[in-house]
Amino acid sequence: MLNAYNMDSTTPPILFHATSRRKEKEFWETIKTHLTYKGFYDKLPTPRLLREAMDEYRSIRLEPPLDATGKPLPYPAMTSKRDIVDVETIDTIDAHALGAPRVLAYEDMYKLVKYLTGECSTDVERLRAIFRWIASQNLKQWHDEVSFNRDSAAYYLARIRAKKANHNQLLQRMCSLANIYCVKIRGYVKGVDYGLGQELTDCDSTWTAVLVDGAWRLLDVYWATCHRVHSGDSSWELIDDGQSDISSLASMSSTPRGMPKQFIYSHFPVDEKWQLLARPVTLEEAKRMSLLKRNFFSLGMDIISHPCYVVECEYGEEQITFSTPADVKVNYKYELYVESDSDSVDELQNLSLDRYVLLEKVTKENLLNVKMRFPAVGKYKLKILAKETDERSYYYTVTYIIDVLRPMQNCRPLPKNERGEWGPGLDTQELGLDPITHDTGEVPAEDGKAEVRFGMTKPVEFKHKLVTTDDQELPHRVIHRVENEEAVFNIRVPDEGEYAFNVYAKEAGAHGEFPNVCNYLLKCDEEPDDKQAFPDVAGDQLGPTAAFRQLGMQNVSLMPALMLAPVTGEVTLQFKLSRPAVFLPELLLHNEDGSKTDFSEYTMWDILGGVATFYITIPRVGMYSMAIRAKPSVDAEHFTPIFHSIIDAIIPKKQCLPCPQQSIDWPAECHVVKPLTGVIAARELVHFEIDFPKATELVATSGNGSKLLKKNANGLWEGEVLSGNEDSVITISVRQSGVDDYHYILTYKANRDEIVGERLRQLDRYKDAVVRAEALRDAGKLPSNFDWSKIENDEDMEELENTKCTQTVLTLLTADLQLTSQYLYYGE
Repeated sequence: MLNAYNMDSTTPPILFHATSRRKEKEFWETIKTHLTYKGFYDKLPTPRLLREAMDEYRSIRLEPPLDATGKPLPYPAMTSKRDIVDVETIDTIDAHALGAPRVLAYEDMYKLVKYLTGECSTDVERLRAIFRWIASQNLKQWHDEVSFNRDSAAYYLARIRAKKANHNQLLQRMCSLANIYCVKIRGYVKGVDYGLGQELTDCDSTWTAVLVDGAWRLLDVYWATCHRVHSGDSSWELIDDGQSDISSLASMSSTPRGMPKQFIYSHFPVDEKWQLLARPVTLEEAKRMSLLKRNFFSLGMDIISHPCYVVECEYGEEQITFSTPADVKVNYKYELYVESDSDSVDELQNLSLDRYVLLEKVTKENLLNVKMRFPAVGKYKLKILAKETDERSYYYTVTYIIDVLRPMQNCRPLPKNERGEWGPGLDTQELGLDPITHDTGEVPAEDGKAEVRFGMTKPVEFKHKLVTTDDQELPHRVIHRVENEEAVFNIRVPDEGEYAFNVYAKEAGAHGEFPNVCNYLLKCDEEPDDKQAFPDVAGDQLGPTAAFRQLGMQNVSLMPALMLAPVTGEVTLQFKLSRPAVFLPELLLHNEDGSKTDFSEYTMWDILGGVATFYITIPRVGMYSMAIRAKPSVDAEHFTPIFHSIIDAIIPKKQCLPCPQQSIDWPAECHVVKPLTGVIAARELVHFEIDFPKATELVATSGNGSKLLKKNANGLWEGEVLSGNEDSVITISVRQSGVDDYHYILTYKANRDEIVGERLRQLDRYKDAVVRAEALRDAGKLPSNFDWSKIENDEDMEELENTKCTQTVLTLLTADLQLTSQYLYYGE
């Protein structure tokens, strides 16, 4: 095996002759020519570029250069660290090393090395055992070097504590005893006290290169022993940290720093070849490269947008993007500082600027975006912190200086974000919520409206709120529903500007508060045409209630709980029943002035084949709340809300009159075929058809008497009934098998003037609504799911004129029609 060279030398004892020098030169020239052709020298290095350069180098499979004795000269390894390290074996070796008897540290060092490496079979394992033992030592326990054996580890550790030696010297000595060939590397180090932008002038730092598994690897055991709290350069003043409880702990793990592409961000050797990189970094590049910490690499992050640590921000806005690991659950936060002697410090404090960084995770693309806005010129320092979910503290990962040349115009602080991160993240993932519509932190609210959807893998309960930049909570601006295993949130903002849409959620049935699991930044770039909030409905939750499920009902409607009414002005909702129920629907129009108009008489319902169907006609333009209440039987005491929906109507039903009024105990399997309007012409014969197989008799009663309806060939109860005078009532009553008494189930009102007058008014409303809809269409603001093809607007004026003529004729013939109708009714 090979031994270590003289520890005090600064030049590795590698034996050269003319042939080896020529081959080494050809080796590096070949690599540089190939990588230059591939474009790897065109840009400032990033971890990704250096990694891809190594992959490209390995693909051409060059023979490594050797010295005169056949030992490998410095060259990039053909394998990565993970290829030579077995995690399970390492865990065993670590446990063995940490269990070394303390007494061995006081004896001759070879005994300690023999113990540490006794169960190791490769150089990698031997190196790990030695490294792990040194990294675990607490220097406070080692002192009084005079009393120690000068060839013991205790002696070295005491000298290290007294700053007369360093950890890498101890490592090199122990490697020599383990027959592991190693050399000391000299160069520049960006340590924990390194200030961003500071010149690399101190070239007295040293670390170690080891030859294991036939290739050179780099490590710095001193860095693995460092655990220091560092809050940053005092020349920078913290102005925003995105969260008040961030720990500034910066630490190094006990894992050997074996990947050159990571190592170069903190250690720059004097001799370029000891970078062990296929694409070496120049000193000038090393000065300019981003300041990346160990956690940046251990978390699997990478630079996408800005490889240089200084970012020139010309117009007061900047976005820095990183890639993030797909298989590691990580939370991120930020700290932002302004240079203390900057002219902008007082200006920023006067503005109370504490929210101007948008940190968003794009989970499906594994990206982290840091979007910044600045109201004042000056130099800012941005630090990104991260932690895995099972860790308690956040650690620094990367630092940038942002040189703002011009402020952002009309710069305003962002709305307050309780989470720090914007957009979906770990909290939504853990609840089984998969973003369908918005995977980033920003949501555009076109014309003041937005819809956010999540896929669901398990039942989840939600709360939410919409907050302005002034921290004002806006009620009834967000409504949500759960349909088809999706959580759907609809938002309506009152004005242009920015808002925080905050989602709170927990598993259904879980106790305790609702944690904040996702926040979005809503941006509305123009003043909305419709500023109306959502109706105050059931705690802003639409769809089925708990009582709905308790009644064993199932929603089989094609229409969502928040719906755009069809242009026909007719809406149908259907629920499958597993047991009997009695219903009471309520339809309210919510006016812009805050008042409500009850249009419940424009609804009907029936139960056929175990399916409850609700028929709604829309008489006016506007936003309606539809509440369906139910109870298991007529005798039950109270109706309970089972379903809530909101109907947004752009165009009403063209010919719209109230529905027939059903009794409170409307029977199952009874369906009205005609007439379907609850107001019928006075003094006219009206044809009734009702499908009711369970009825024994049906009778219609008006001011002119009663008449039995008869079953026709199709099984429908039918008959013609002479309606009464104006404002009289026609009732339909039923007698069922085994019951002697009749009870009414349906009521109509006779009023010719109301029919004609309301028909004329409704046609005017319909025409006005179509004109408004055309304007919305021309402005590109008509909802995408609005089916314009079904608009009936070609013959509106003709029909309107015909109706007016009909009204005049009917007025003249009233007396004759009354006599004729009475004759027909009684003569039958």
